Amino acid sequence: MVVVYHTSVIFRVPAYWGATPFGDVPKFLDSGVDFFFVLSGFIILDAHSRDVGSPARFWNYIWRRALRIYPLYWVVFCAVLIPLLLTKGDVDWSRIALEFSLLPASGLIPDQKIIVVSWTLCFEIAFYAIFSAAIFSRALGVLLGGLWLLAAVYSIGETVPAKWTILCSPYPVLFLTGMIVRQVWSSGKFNLPLTPTLLLGVGIFAVAAVNRVNSIGLEAGPTQWLYGVGAGMIILAAIEAERRGALEFPQWLAKIGDASYSLYLVHFTVLSVLAKFIVATGFFKGLPLQVLFVAMAAVTVALGMAVHLLVEKPLLKGSRRNRVPARQSPGQFADGVRAREHNPQELARQLSSADR
Repeated sequence: MVVVYHTSVIFRVPAYWGATPFGDVPKFLDSGVDFFFVLSGFIILDAHSRDVGSPARFWNYIWRRALRIYPLYWVVFCAVLIPLLLTKGDVDWSRIALEFSLLPASGLIPDQKIIVVSWTLCFEIAFYAIFSAAIFSRALGVLLGGLWLLAAVYSIGETVPAKWTILCSPYPVLFLTGMIVRQVWSSGKFNLPLTPTLLLGVGIFAVAAVNRVNSIGLEAGPTQWLYGVGAGMIILAAIEAERRGALEFPQWLAKIGDASYSLYLVHFTVLSVLAKFIVATGFFKGLPLQVLFVAMAAVTVALGMAVHLLVEKPLLKGSRRNRVPARQSPGQFADGVRAREHNPQELARQLSSADR
């Protein structure tokens, strides 16, 4: 979804084509971010529910989350940063340090410049931090999470998404939605018909999409929440259908899901480089823009999968041959290894694998 959205963004840039081959339809596909946040809430609670209220598991939690996010991010970050340093005279080292650490680069606003899409990871890190508080104390986690949600309600008054901050934005509601979906699903008491649940979720999601493409009067914040509710119902229906054996996703989709984190990190840079190359060389001149659009998106997906196979998988494999994290007993570490892993590059697999 996000790859197609950013392909449309690249095509609209006047220096490239200044065109919209598929009109305004791709505009709503930025909702892939909202879907990701809901799914992240589901996955984190599902992977770490037994850690809540268990301070001894804190370092295991930190280690697992950091391992999923940072190694590949740092590789891609450096790969993009080095050419920038070679071509730009002025360097803002403080911004570079903040972005390297996945901290908001402009005060509390995650206005990231090097890996443009990493602003979403800043919110993800904030969610991880709130959840880590719940590992020390369930009450503390509920308190901090409740304050974050109150700030989310307050953020509705800010109608310009670019001004949303880590502490005050609608996004915490999306993480909460995913956690609620996990609790409903794991209870084993979800008995509603799957097709109506799925269709209702798609319908709610579609209302938000229509508002994004052709405004029907909803402000940005409520639109994000509609996306979240729709995404939550879609996820609930899909994973319950999977558990009942009524749904099986194709292997090719699972493979793209495996590569989703790599693809997410590299896709905007790849699209930008492709656009610069095509415009500068005049290659494919005269080719219908719709065909070029699809081709660029397809090449980007292929390169993202290549990064997953050639970089991300070896990184993860090497990182797993590790010492036990500090302050964690060998028994706890072994227990963590045995537990099912949930990570960003496995997001699609959560909906397509029956290995529960």
